[in-house]
Amino acid sequence: MVSVELLVQQLINGLFFGGQLALLAVGFTLIWGVARVLNFAHGGIFMIGAYVGAFTIAATESWLLAIALGMAVTFVLGVGTEAFLIRPLRGRTEFDIAAIIATLGLWFVLEHSMRLVFSSRQRSVDPITREIWIVQDIVINVNRMIIFFISILAIGLLFALIKYTKFGLAVRAAAEDDQTTKLMGVNLPRTYAITFGISTALAGLAGVLLGPIFSVYPSVGDRPFLLAFIVVMIGGLGSVRGTLIAAISLAIIRAVALIWTSAEGAMILLFACMAAVLIVSPEGIGGWIES
Repeated sequence: MVSVELLVQQLINGLFFGGQLALLAVGFTLIWGVARVLNFAHGGIFMIGAYVGAFTIAATESWLLAIALGMAVTFVLGVGTEAFLIRPLRGRTEFDIAAIIATLGLWFVLEHSMRLVFSSRQRSVDPITREIWIVQDIVINVNRMIIFFISILAIGLLFALIKYTKFGLAVRAAAEDDQTTKLMGVNLPRTYAITFGISTALAGLAGVLLGPIFSVYPSVGDRPFLLAFIVVMIGGLGSVRGTLIAAISLAIIRAVALIWTSAEGAMILLFACMAAVLIVSPEGIGGWIES
């Protein structure tokens, strides 16, 4: 018999992890929605953000500086990826497949380059705080709570950027009809590059924030990316709102499932959820929201 306290504990853990997972998944779906690119290097960029954050915190003990540098480095990496790797492929007939192969290759390059330079040794990162709150036998990890609120704040700022700014209008227009948007005078290459940079900056932020939880090593982005991929498939490619809902929901499902099964069993359950949703609605939750 599962106690109420354990169930509530896992619901809280799932909610906190859902906010962090959404940060990675929203960036992944944003690139597809605007630039029609499945960026399989997203996990590698998460890893780069984690390393930048780890080294910055070790050198300065400043989380603010770590977040700023992690996002700046991965933003530049994202803009460079779009400009020098993705943009030259846009003239190809099978652009989607070419972009997947190119970004998958970039992921391998990033991961194995870091392994050559730093080996596979795991680096521990000091959390923002080690404070723990206990409320009616429920343990609240304050570090994870802070990370959750930072993640939600970042996603909220992204929504505001897309909804209320001129750049956001260009992003929404490009997502709807890129050719008409181009005819209206919007600089599509610049829009794609900045959108790519914003997306990868979110992945970099997720890497910095989750460094203390996962530790930092060259393949640290593999499992978070896999989880983000499942979230995006369920939330709907290109649907930021659907992805956010899916991230929170799946994280809670995973946390509750861990009461009865292992991490591998919980992953199987998430894949089953993805298959069920895609059978009912191939466009995912986003298809229901948009309709």
